[in-house]
Amino acid sequence: MELFIFYNVLNNEALKYLAAGDNLNVMRRLIAFSETEGVTDAPLTELIVSLLANDENIVAALAREHKHIGSDLYRIACADLEQLLALAQEHSGLQYRNSKNASKFTEVYNVSIKNMTLAKSPQELLDLLIEHYKTLGGGIFAKYIAFRFDGTLEGIEQIDREVTFDSLIGLEHQKQVLLENTKALIDGRRANNVLLFGDRGTGKSSSVKALLNHFCGDGLRIIETQKPQICKLPALIKELAAHPQKFIIYLDDLSFEQQDAEYKALKIVMDGQLQPLPDNVLIYATSNRKHLVKESWADREGGDIHKNDNMQETLSLAERFGISLVFSSPNQKEYLHIVAELLKRRNIEMDADIEKQAIIWQMNYGSKSPRCATQFVHALQKGGTL
Repeated sequence: MELFIFYNVLNNEALKYLAAGDNLNVMRRLIAFSETEGVTDAPLTELIVSLLANDENIVAALAREHKHIGSDLYRIACADLEQLLALAQEHSGLQYRNSKNASKFTEVYNVSIKNMTLAKSPQELLDLLIEHYKTLGGGIFAKYIAFRFDGTLEGIEQIDREVTFDSLIGLEHQKQVLLENTKALIDGRRANNVLLFGDRGTGKSSSVKALLNHFCGDGLRIIETQKPQICKLPALIKELAAHPQKFIIYLDDLSFEQQDAEYKALKIVMDGQLQPLPDNVLIYATSNRKHLVKESWADREGGDIHKNDNMQETLSLAERFGISLVFSSPNQKEYLHIVAELLKRRNIEMDADIEKQAIIWQMNYGSKSPRCATQFVHALQKGGTL
């Protein structure tokens, strides 16, 4: 078999064994594929479709950039797909029904793979494939909605689906700003990087999780990374720019020491390069401090001859976030209101005894914060004693 566009799929082990007539090894790989990725009962066709959907080829590149696919390219791509579909039809006896366990990939990806697997002609498959490239891109970004970046990208299979904006109490201004700014990103309008700062346990990280749950169906993807990876962000951002999804690079619990080089690297990434961040990428960071770089009285009083210049250097990173949102610990009245609302959603009525227990809980186990209120309600539901 000779392919002009989709030749990379022939490097797959199962297809190599198929060409060699080794059906035993073909079935071994089809079973593994079907149980880990399969959404249909046509494992060989679905394997081929999955390889095509995640292939890097000229059709995929043009489709992702919404460029025109000429008649010659379309005709040659159809001829490739005709050969691959004929191969699947020739070996249609290789059947396997998977165990129907929950998929680890996004629903929109699974639906796209299923539709392409059921395509009745090379033309129908190619049209669906082009649409897949346009809307989902390919590879890891089509399969997952959340990622971890430690120098390489890893998809996160299980995310916390229970954290929504409805579950966050008393953060109306912060929620509105985050929703409006992130909606602008989704819509392709100008949007700002965001710094969420303030007291611990006040909903900063939960707000970012809620954004993902709210907008993942609109193509939002969140990439969680840590301070040591900041120097590698330019290469990652360049890769993200070529994909149709919208990305938030999420830096949790961010802070720097004076000697850290990463904060200068982050300044350059955000607003110091000749080429700005692409329109589909923003940076959201959470921190317990607004100014991000730890500052001592010695920084203000001694050492550096030009003290003001030194202070401006340490403050300039926070100013590169277009939006800064403060998250403050509630007072006792607000804390008890949060507890009462959380209980109400569980059909439990707040009374004087529960109120007393809530106060004792926050005195013994934490501060007056939404996190502490949530932990108290969980303990109360489980019959815990204080």
